[in-house]
Amino acid sequence: MNDNLAQQPKANILVVDDTPDNLRLLSAMLTQLGYEVRRVINGQTALKTAQAAPPDLILLDIMMPDMNGYEVCQHLKASPLTRDIPIIFISALDEVLDKVKAFAVGGVDYITKPFSEEEVFARVENNLTIRRLQKQLTEQNARLQQEISISEASRNARQEVETALRLSQFYLDRFKDCVFFVNSEAQFVYVNEAACLTLGYSREQLLAMTVHDIDPNFPAANWLSQIQELKQQGSYTFETTHLTQDGREISVEVTGDYLEFNGQEYFCSSVRYISQL
Repeated sequence: MNDNLAQQPKANILVVDDTPDNLRLLSAMLTQLGYEVRRVINGQTALKTAQAAPPDLILLDIMMPDMNGYEVCQHLKASPLTRDIPIIFISALDEVLDKVKAFAVGGVDYITKPFSEEEVFARVENNLTIRRLQKQLTEQNARLQQEISISEASRNARQEVETALRLSQFYLDRFKDCVFFVNSEAQFVYVNEAACLTLGYSREQLLAMTVHDIDPNFPAANWLSQIQELKQQGSYTFETTHLTQDGREISVEVTGDYLEFNGQEYFCSSVRYISQL
């Protein structure tokens, strides 16, 4: 029985590409990395497959006949059954990738051809990890809401949730990308080790700061209107600038989700640093 558990795949991934060679290459690459892979060659089949058995993540080619990747993504995001599935777009280097449109229709990331195994694994695992943590937080929140008394049983359940949250924090502190949890007042309520090292602040310093202190594109005067837009999007990806403690400006790509947890609003984001300005 333990052997069977050890052999279970890391996650189920649906690959959508109208080029058989790309399908075979990605399928072999992901299977070798321990994922279960399903592959389809067009948008209509992708929609039917995702509805029949929703995958954990979708790799979706943009340039396809009949129904392109943007249209497939819009259909997936319109369905309650598939709207929360992370979608990573696939684009060739010589194709025009409309990043704004890709993220606007609900994509969370993109991969360019020719494929690099290291890049594919990093982007797939990064988005799967974020999705697992989101689901874990949602499940923990549901359990907390069900507690109606301070009985011994409810106290034990709360302790289990708190232990799971501490384990989540332990994991996030070892995450290579920067992670920020921000409340509706723009205050940092959690930052991981990578965020501290990159920005040059201690954890205590960052937790006493706000988004306005490190991101000139999110001033206090515009905060309420900006978070309303992020709340409406639910999942978001955008590029902006962060300021380090020593005054450097760094170009970054922010990917995250709006969450409600225990009656509070949060914006949970991972940050990939693109370049130093």
